[in-house]
This record gives sequence, structure tokens and C-alpha cells, in this order.
Amino acid sequence: MNSAAFKEQLANLIQWAQSGTKLTYASIGVGLFVALILFRMFFKHVPGFIHCVGFSVSTGKNPDVAAEPSLGSSSRLKLLLGTLLPPASGYAAYLLLPKYFPNFFQ
Repeated sequence: MNSAAFKEQLANLIQWAQSGTKLTYASIGVGLFVALILFRMFFKHVPGFIHCVGFSVSTGKNPDVAAEPSLGSSSRLKLLLGTLLPPASGYAAYLLLPKYFPNFFQ
């Protein structure tokens, strides 16, 4: 990608980001905050996330891990909740913030 095309794409990105509303940015912030809290609570750090993905994928091949079904199912549940709850909380914030803070988000 040449320099002129990159600058044009960057200008388009900045224009798109400036066109959002306070409600949109607050909702995205709520979703990111929930994602950060869940990530720290479930995985603690990036290697913990990779370990969890490994457990959820490979539990059927290892007889020691297959003997304890809670390991694989809890890893899958963590991944499912970590995937679904942040967007759901952002959407809920998008719907509920104007209701509870009408002076700020109307």
C-alpha cells in the first residue's frame, strides 16, 4: 500500500470515528470494560486464555483430562461467556443508558 492510499484510509477512519455519538462510544466502552473484567477474571493473562482454548479443544484426546469432564466444559463455558457477554452488555448499555441518563444521552 502506498503512502497516499494509506493517508486516505486513515482520513476515512478518523472521519468515521468522529461521526459517532456519545451513546455509541459509551456503549462500546461498557462492552470493552466488561470484556476486560471477564478476561482478567477468567484467564488472568494471555497464556491463561491460550491454555483455556487448548483445554476446550483437546479434552477428548487426553484420557486423564477426559476423566474429568468439568475441565473441558468449564473452559468452553468461560470462552462462551467471554464471547457473548461483552457485546450483550454493550447492546444493553445502548438501550438502557438513554432511559437512565436522559439528559446526557438524548
